[in-house]
Amino acid sequence: MSLKNQNAVVFGGSNGIGLAICQSLLKEGVQKLYILDVQDLAESSRVLLEGCNGEAKVLFKHCDIANRALLLEILKDDVFQTLGTIDILVNSAGIATVGLPDKTINVNLIGLINSSLFCLDQMSRAKGGKGGVIVNVASVAGLEPIPFIPIYSASKHGVVGFTRSLGVPQIYDRTGVKFIAICPGATKTKLFESQRSRQVLVEIDFLQEMFDDYVQRFKAQSPDVVGQCVVQAIAEGENGSAWICNEGVIMPHVFSESQFL
Repeated sequence: MSLKNQNAVVFGGSNGIGLAICQSLLKEGVQKLYILDVQDLAESSRVLLEGCNGEAKVLFKHCDIANRALLLEILKDDVFQTLGTIDILVNSAGIATVGLPDKTINVNLIGLINSSLFCLDQMSRAKGGKGGVIVNVASVAGLEPIPFIPIYSASKHGVVGFTRSLGVPQIYDRTGVKFIAICPGATKTKLFESQRSRQVLVEIDFLQEMFDDYVQRFKAQSPDVVGQCVVQAIAEGENGSAWICNEGVIMPHVFSESQFL
């Protein structure tokens, strides 16, 4: 799939991994980019994005992905009204909030589900759409158990399971929409740095030592690696695949064959 002249929507695109994804999409030729986030898109970030593709149109609107009614209203009345159609949806909004499991699940998983299902319906060839690709950003914490962040890990396991469940031939044949999960490892973002400096504690406090050991053993990668991974996965990834980008290495994850279905 070529990204040239495509319309893309990115949730959580104002900073960190989301911003890096936006940069990569624009560099590959995306023509219209709509960013949705609870945080402002700083002027410096907007200038940075415009420098990636001077001919592209970059739009921004505040949106809390955990607020379903507002989310659907913005997608329907702003995003699709403005763009007409979208070719690429990237759900990269994510948090790790200690002591507020409902909020973590609502942002990381429920909001992503609502966004994906609404856009799938709009993008579906069976409904007159063009098809396209939906990319959901999970984590390596969605592939393996992570004892010191079990709530965050549960939300990301949900993202992987949801994405793979929709990434099947029966759905693609009807809709023309491909689903892909992206699973970054430790990445240099404000979220990661706040955890490393203990401004945000691990979800089970007596496992802080385990987290400290993790931080020392693994090299945090640049968010740019995740942006590159998204572009590569869109171009090369199979429907229902999950891609790992960890310590600068990008590769598709190999799942074991299903034992029960």
